[in-house]
Order: sequence, then structure tokens, then C-alpha cells
Amino acid sequence: MEVRTLPQMLAIVAKRSTAQTAVVDAGTSVSYEALAMKIGRFSAQLQNQGIGKGHRVALLFPNGIDFIVAFLSIVSLGAIAVPLNHHYQQNEISYAINTCGVSLVVTSHKFVSSWEQSPLLRATGCKPFLIDDQAKPLTSVSVLGVDIDPNSPVLYQFSSGSTGSPKRIGRTHANLLFEIDSLIRTLKVTSQDRFLGLPPFSHVNGLMRSMMLSLAAGATLYPVDKFEPHGVAEAIEKHAISVLIGVPFMFSMMARARGPRRFDLSSLRLCVSASAPLSRSLNQQFRDTFGFYVRQLYGSTETGTISVNLSPDIETSLESVGEPMLGVQVEIFGEHSRMVQAGEIGEVGVKSPAAIRSYEGSGEPHESCFRGGFFLTGDVGWRDARGLLYLVGRKKLFINKGGYKINPREIEELIESHPKVEEAVVLGVPTSYGDEKVKAVLVLKESCTEDEIIEHCRTRIAAFKIPTVIEFVDSLPKSATGKVRRAALT
Repeated sequence: MEVRTLPQMLAIVAKRSTAQTAVVDAGTSVSYEALAMKIGRFSAQLQNQGIGKGHRVALLFPNGIDFIVAFLSIVSLGAIAVPLNHHYQQNEISYAINTCGVSLVVTSHKFVSSWEQSPLLRATGCKPFLIDDQAKPLTSVSVLGVDIDPNSPVLYQFSSGSTGSPKRIGRTHANLLFEIDSLIRTLKVTSQDRFLGLPPFSHVNGLMRSMMLSLAAGATLYPVDKFEPHGVAEAIEKHAISVLIGVPFMFSMMARARGPRRFDLSSLRLCVSASAPLSRSLNQQFRDTFGFYVRQLYGSTETGTISVNLSPDIETSLESVGEPMLGVQVEIFGEHSRMVQAGEIGEVGVKSPAAIRSYEGSGEPHESCFRGGFFLTGDVGWRDARGLLYLVGRKKLFINKGGYKINPREIEELIESHPKVEEAVVLGVPTSYGDEKVKAVLVLKESCTEDEIIEHCRTRIAAFKIPTVIEFVDSLPKSATGKVRRAALT
């Protein structure tokens, strides 16, 4: 049978891997057969609530079996899943519900009480709905018999909103199935793998590259509902985890954590960082601690996974995000939409069956993002002679100072090399002359002055790149995946 929808894929995996452990959550093992039964039960409950094809259903859980069952039950009915981060504030939840036209929110007992006490959430017209694991079971997911168009939306997510208002992104069954298949083939995932479900399942990284990838391969998934460096290292060692997908700040915390002993992470055959750039210095620090490097993966909510660095010569390409995934085409576009050669810098364009063709429900014009079948990512990068892709920064984040184009990442990396600086964000602030001045927002390890920072920069970069505004803060505003919310710093 040709697999054209997520329910078809799940039914095949459940039949093939009946007794295999699908999920181990809080010490409880759930086989693929038992998972299919749970999905059948909850799908029936959702049907009883009037949920069917095209309905938008939000889910609000930490990583765990409840999130997995809720998500797969929603998509099995031909409905559209809207995963919400359980750390969202009430205004963020309200925005997502209203923007997506959500009719039901599936969540836990813990969240119901806060919902009932919130006028803002009650005003959405949605009511929270709980999973009842004691409901009358169905024999399998496939008996629902829902005829689903593979090109219909199955998932609504939002852009990170790090540089402005989040945009709604709708992806289809066909989009997700292509990405999953490409990930399995590129990363050589098998049913023998063991995944640690570390990034939030509500985000594309945790949802697709941990949760869905593991389940589609018939592997075993160990969800983690709260990141804690020692706990993660202990779980890898205890469960012989073979695949770890994370984000830079997680690997940073693990590398810097100090404990009573050194954990054995030798079971890991693949350790991948995504969602934000992983610096060479941090990767080296991780290797010094655990004995191996982290591989970089590049993707976006709009395109799915784009590339991954699996180079055997990793030490010479630590900053690279690697070669395109199987079936994905990447080009670098210079001025006047010209495709540039190796070594030339330009905007990264992606053509992929996993990518969206337009943004949904937005009044803003975004035609400039879609050109000739390519999605223009807004990322600036280049490729070397081997075809490896390197990212330089974000097109919109480049600073225009007196006609000079400044890459903020260059300055951030320089300032972060100062021994007293923990983190740095550099951005442009409009001036009365129509250009921008350079502003640096810093989190310190220890007391430091503006003069020390300026002196550190003076002999290392051109004078026009040196920040003229320096602000010290206790912490940077970040998304759940560690991306800095730059819009909050201007």
C-alpha cells in the first residue's frame, strides 16, 4: 500500500512493530500495539466532540505520552493539529487559538484550572478537553476509515517571531511524510535506535526530528519533559540512547555542567544540534567534555529539514550545516536573483517537497519569499568547493551603518570571546540620519565595563563595527528552543 497520509504510516508501523517498545515515559513502556490502541480510544473521544476533517485542534502538553497520543489522534481524524508550547503565556495561547480558528484545546488537568481562572482564555470560546484513557477502545487507528487528502493541512505552527510577529505556517501530510522519509534515509535511522525526546514536541525540531522520526522508524522514544543537564546525561547512559537531537543552549549547558562523575555517552551514534547556530568554540567544549563533536542540522518551520553535516572530516567543517537532505535542492541567490557560485555569499533558497508554498492567514504580502519553486529563507550563506553549506547570518538582521553592511554575528562572536561575557546580541538601532547604529546587549559572567568591551573590539574589527550602545542585562529573552527574541531588545 502506498503511504500517502500520516494515519496510513502509523497503521503500517503499528502492524510491523506490534510488540516493539514505542515510548518509554516516566518508566512506563508503551508498545506500538498499545500506542495504536490509545490513539484509537482518544480518536473516538474527539469524534464524540464533533471533531473531524479540517477542524483545528490545539494541544497543550509537555513532552510525553499524552502529547504523542493527542497529536496522532488529531491527525488520524483528518483534523489539523496546532501544538502549543506549554510554557506559553496566556496572550500567546490566545493569539494562536484565534489566529488558527481552534475549536478544541486538548490538555491536562493542571492546565484546566488556570484556563477557568483566565478571562483572556475563556474569551477565545474554546474549552479545554482531557484525555480519558478508560474510554471504549477501537481495535486500531485504521478502522476510523477517514478519507484524507494528502495535500490537505495536517499541522499549523508559527514562525519563531524572533524578528517580528509570528506567521502561521500550514504543512500537509505530503510535506511531513517526505521530510520523515528523507530523515530516515539520510540519517540511516532504524528500529534499533533509541531517541531521547529532548526539544519541545510543540516545536518543529522536537516534533519532526525526534518524535515523528522515531515513531516512523519503529524505534523507541524516551520523552524528556524538562531539560536538566545531569538528568539528560544520566538518561543517555542508562537507556543507551543512540540518537540525540537538541539545540545549542542544551549542548552548552551539558558541556559546562559539573558533577560528581563523568557520564558515559558512548552509546550515541548521532548527536545533532538544530534551530540556531552552534559555534566552533562551544562544539569544541562539548568534545572536550564528552569525546565527540555535535553535528549541525539546518531547517525551518517553513521548509522542514534542509541539510545536515555528516562529513567524515568534521574537524575542518564544524561551522557547516552540511549537504542538502535527500530530495532537497539548495541554491545561493545573489543580487537580481542570480544563482552564485561556490564561495560567493547570498541568500539561501530551498526547493523541497517538504516546504510550504505560501503563508496561511496572513494579511502581509510574502511573495518575495517564494520564487521559481524556491523558498527564500532569509538566511545568508555560502557553499564551499565540496558543496558544504555555511550560514553567515540573517538577511534582515544585517545592520546598515552609513552605507556599510554589518553582520551582527561577527561582532557577537568577538564580544563573546571576552572572558567576562556569557552571551551577546548585536542589533541595529535606527538613527535620525536614516541608517542604524550598532547596539550590543550583553549577559556577563562577572562585572565588566563598557570601556572594556570597546577596547576588546578596537584592534579586532573596523571602527564602524564597534558598538556605540552597550547594555548589560541579567538574561536574554528567548523562545523555548533557545532563539533570542530580538524584537524585544530594540
